Amino acid sequence: MRSTRSGVLKALPMLVLARTASADGPVPAAPAPPTPDRTAPTRPQDPVRDDLQRQIDELRRLVQEQAREIERLKADRRPAQPAKPPAPPSTATREQAGFYGFARLDVISDSNQTSNAQAPFFVQSPSNGGVRDTSNGTFAMHPRLTRLGWNLAAPADTLKGTRVTGKIEMDFQNAQGVTAESRPVPRLRHGYLQIQRGASTWLLGQTWDLISPLFPSPNDDTLMWNAGNLGDRRPQIRWTHAPAAAPLSFAVALGLTGAIDAKDLDGNGVRDGEDSSMPNIQARVAWKNARTALGFWAHYAEEALSGAFAGQRHMASHSFGLDFAHRFDSRWDLRGEYWAGRNLSDFRGGIGQGVAAATGAEIDSRGGWLELGIQTSPTHRLALGYTEDNPSDGDVAAGGRIKNYAVFLHNRVRLPGNMELGANYLYWLTRWKGLATGIGHRLNAFIQHNF
Repeated sequence: MRSTRSGVLKALPMLVLARTASADGPVPAAPAPPTPDRTAPTRPQDPVRDDLQRQIDELRRLVQEQAREIERLKADRRPAQPAKPPAPPSTATREQAGFYGFARLDVISDSNQTSNAQAPFFVQSPSNGGVRDTSNGTFAMHPRLTRLGWNLAAPADTLKGTRVTGKIEMDFQNAQGVTAESRPVPRLRHGYLQIQRGASTWLLGQTWDLISPLFPSPNDDTLMWNAGNLGDRRPQIRWTHAPAAAPLSFAVALGLTGAIDAKDLDGNGVRDGEDSSMPNIQARVAWKNARTALGFWAHYAEEALSGAFAGQRHMASHSFGLDFAHRFDSRWDLRGEYWAGRNLSDFRGGIGQGVAAATGAEIDSRGGWLELGIQTSPTHRLALGYTEDNPSDGDVAAGGRIKNYAVFLHNRVRLPGNMELGANYLYWLTRWKGLATGIGHRLNAFIQHNF
């Protein structure tokens, strides 16, 4: 009995060591047993002690295996350290610059000649000597809408409580007929800086007109300008007040008159808008909630001539209109605009006709567009719409355009690899005063890779 107790007491420290090792980490291998001293007297065998020793050895082995398994499981469950995101590119002034854009190819087929095969505004009349008949179609292919852009942001400590940002964006839809088609010239789309403090933002530079802020989905070259959609891009100074928690916002802008049509009726080399010595004035008030956005807007501009044109030396341009967008649910949406005004050639209205050549009178026009869209899947959208520009017939001289409208079907899908594929169909009709009506079927397919 005393011998058995002695064996148990000798084994207890080893059990404690094993448990301690299992708690603190992997258990080190047991040291090799000492080489027996063959000169020492042989100790008599004790079956109970030997059995207890075997159990202790087995326990030690199990504890070591469990410790190794625990370490393996911990390593498997340990979250991988996320890669540190790259810092945004910055300039020598610590300005952050984000680069974006897309590479794009458009393929276009028209059943009849339009004002331009790539960037059309209306369908030519078959009575036009250069058109000859109603089946003189065209085919075009171009990469001119390929886009490059940079979003800019000044360091946060530039102005305390003020955010300074900017944008530079360009494509190549420019100077058609001036250079070879394989040598397109860059076109500045946006170039402005913004200074935001609280709910107020100042924008200085070139961007979209404040009026008519929406545009229909098809015809990315000209956005259905002069066919129902007003507004282009121009140099301007704009102030916007838009509290984050309020549904109402207000904006006013001073823009360059003549930036679009470059009108110079007296031919003195000075654009008539600049000759007026004043900018155009645009204003818009908007309301929105979770599903609906509604805006009311207007503009006024003057043009002056150093010499008389058809007995006139001063012209005015003005418009008023509304824009709306409503989302019925996650799939269906309805958008559109309505407007009316006078002498709108510099704002893409009146089918490009601002002043009557014979009388010098400003041409009245009204129009708009409506589009119903459906998101058939997270990557696919369809839209059906109608767009129209309708000048007053009495203001338009013989041979002028008196109505321009289109019915369109828009189809766009996002593909893997940051690609988009689209196809648009337009039934386009332009009525001419005293000439045959121009009717065209336009198919436009494109593919682009976004970056």
